[in-house]
Amino acid sequence: MVQLSKDIIGTKLSNFEYEIGREKIKEFLLAIGEENPIYHDQEEAKKVGYSDTPAPLTFITSINFWGNPQWLDDFDKLGIDVKKLLHLKESYDYVKPIYPNMKVNYSSQVADVKIGKMNMVTLVAILKDEKDDTLLKQESTIIIRPE
Repeated sequence: MVQLSKDIIGTKLSNFEYEIGREKIKEFLLAIGEENPIYHDQEEAKKVGYSDTPAPLTFITSINFWGNPQWLDDFDKLGIDVKKLLHLKESYDYVKPIYPNMKVNYSSQVADVKIGKMNMVTLVAILKDEKDDTLLKQESTIIIRPE
């Protein structure tokens, strides 16, 4: 395995496309126990201004694992040992709602690396729709536990 270093700042990870399946959103809602009717009923969603049932706010994180077949290889090439990985924080800056049946493009890169007793890596991702319009910006920070 490659040694983690600040040299990876700016490194782009594998881009991928993903179709947002209505069933995947339903599975996610079930897993997190979300019962708000706007996520389950199109009419309820339309009453508050959505054109369909939107994906819940944290759904985007699951897209990286379901849709990106390269994420393990990407992390290995960056020197990130996934067996020692801990999630520290996540933030989302939504520009537009994410709906079922959208085809999206997910791109990400390393934004920061902190080396110390606990190494930290910050990744920034952009999710775009088929028209190349930005849907959201996601920032994730992970910790890699020491030996």
